[in-house]
Amino acid sequence: MRHPTPKRFSWSLLALGLFLAWPQLGLAAGKVLRVRFDGPMTEKPDESAQFFAILGGNQARSLRGYVKMFEKAAADPDIRGLAMIIEQPQMGFAQLQEITQALREFRKSGKKIYCYMDYAANGSYALACAADSITLAENSELGIVGLHAELSYYKNLLDKIGVQAQLLHCGAYKSALEPFTRTGPSKEAAENIDWLLDGIYEAWINMIAEGRHLSPEKVKQLVDNAPVPAADALKAGLVDHVGSFVDFKQLVHKEFGADVEIVKKIGEDEGMKIDFNNPFAFFQMIGEMLQPKNEPRKPGIALIYIDGGIAMGKSQQSPFGGSSNVGSTTIRAAFEKARLDDAVKAVVVRVNSPGGSALASDIIWKAARRCAKEKPLIASMSNVAGSGGYYVSIPADVIFADEATITASIGVVGGKFVWHDLMENKLGITTATFDRGKHAGLSSMNRPWNDEERAFIRKYMVQVYEQFKGRVMESRGDRIKGKLDDMAGGRVFTGKQALKLGLIDKLGTLEDALAYAAQKADLGEKYEVYVLPKAKNPFEEIVAAMTGQEQEDEWEMSASQLVTSNPLLHTAAPLLQQLAPDRAAHVARALENLVMLGRERVGCFMPFDLTIR
Repeated sequence: MRHPTPKRFSWSLLALGLFLAWPQLGLAAGKVLRVRFDGPMTEKPDESAQFFAILGGNQARSLRGYVKMFEKAAADPDIRGLAMIIEQPQMGFAQLQEITQALREFRKSGKKIYCYMDYAANGSYALACAADSITLAENSELGIVGLHAELSYYKNLLDKIGVQAQLLHCGAYKSALEPFTRTGPSKEAAENIDWLLDGIYEAWINMIAEGRHLSPEKVKQLVDNAPVPAADALKAGLVDHVGSFVDFKQLVHKEFGADVEIVKKIGEDEGMKIDFNNPFAFFQMIGEMLQPKNEPRKPGIALIYIDGGIAMGKSQQSPFGGSSNVGSTTIRAAFEKARLDDAVKAVVVRVNSPGGSALASDIIWKAARRCAKEKPLIASMSNVAGSGGYYVSIPADVIFADEATITASIGVVGGKFVWHDLMENKLGITTATFDRGKHAGLSSMNRPWNDEERAFIRKYMVQVYEQFKGRVMESRGDRIKGKLDDMAGGRVFTGKQALKLGLIDKLGTLEDALAYAAQKADLGEKYEVYVLPKAKNPFEEIVAAMTGQEQEDEWEMSASQLVTSNPLLHTAAPLLQQLAPDRAAHVARALENLVMLGRERVGCFMPFDLTIR
């Protein structure tokens, strides 16, 4: 019998030792990615938010940041699954659909998703249904009571304080300013809201039904009997486990192994990093942020975000917080940069906007149209792309939307407030006016229009409305199915409804739109994505102010920030937050629109600002 040589014998012993020590070495333990959904879901990556999130120890991600993270986790052999904690996420139904789609794609890799919730409302439960397993806290409930929409009306308040609303609209369904002229919705507005809710409700029910392997009829029955106590939710198959958070952690370790590592990040994370063990790391990071960076030259796609109300001038943060106002100057420059950059082979514009300025929308339309003549231009609609938001989307060769996207609203509004009675009879303030020019006092809030002025405004609004419809026909052409007037007039549709009418082209996510653009530009499956307008770090504007350095292109115009700098809005912002926090954002948008109308006279914004929960 032959004996192994000492060399072969030593390698055999080493292999045996490694095999026996495998669990101790941790090679088989793997990792589980822990993801937490809580707070607002942003569209555009915000470098400032990333910076302050790092200082606060929290993670800030954009919608696309989450999607790319799930893609990396699915492809990473070390990641064995996903532990998802849902608290109080704030995202629209279209964003909810895109995150759900990304989670379902993750599960196609064969890896499981375990979800935990202390409590679930409509949206958070629909998100949880993308998981393999749902654990609900004991003695909790599922608050899936159905969709509830609210609109507030201010006519009685205006009457009491002596303010007259002179507001006009083109299109029977263009009810954007009704809250200031009525005490309840018009017949057309109520009809608009009803068919919109029908579409969103159907999409929501189907998300739950598909995720939990139930029929839509069964889900509707359960919704009509909600809130559903945790024990009953378990019996009905709406959740898989009822227990504490400790029970959930034990369940995860039981599924993936007692020694599995729970991680919060994977690969190259979106945003900035600081080594807190290095006392000079903070200052080093600031220095790196201020260093000029060479533009990448690899072929790719420009991703232009239009996220927020549309206004003239440069993009700027709203005085009420939350989303910024999207400036026509900023977006026009972004389209020009994408058009002239040889590295950009296609452009995707991501729209999440209820509209705003008609003039600013048309300026963006022209810039997008010019870009589309030279490079493939694809639009991707998020939660809402209505009125001006639809206006800036239509130059695209192809428009993607989610089923629950709110879009269309082809129509215009105009008008002003008259506060003569408030000033003179309520407050005792009298005003003397002096005009030179027939229409010098057209926008004066101290007096109402006379008949000639009202006719003048109406004629101008009709011209803008016809221009809007003309832009739609020029951009969409024979893709419109039927007569445009039958789907204009301020009518609002979900993405699924808009597809049937030819107002959009495809149902799909932002990633679908990017993949389609890459295909049109022959970029293959791997390509760069350049975000425009380029995100500024939190110190750039400070340095620019200190040095007098201009950050924008010297050939770009900078219109005055009428909306964001208005003293009325800055005064009202803290009062609204204190007196009506739940309605502050809605009233704020209405005030911003009215301030904009004071200068431009005509606007393209959504016929209503619904609270849907």
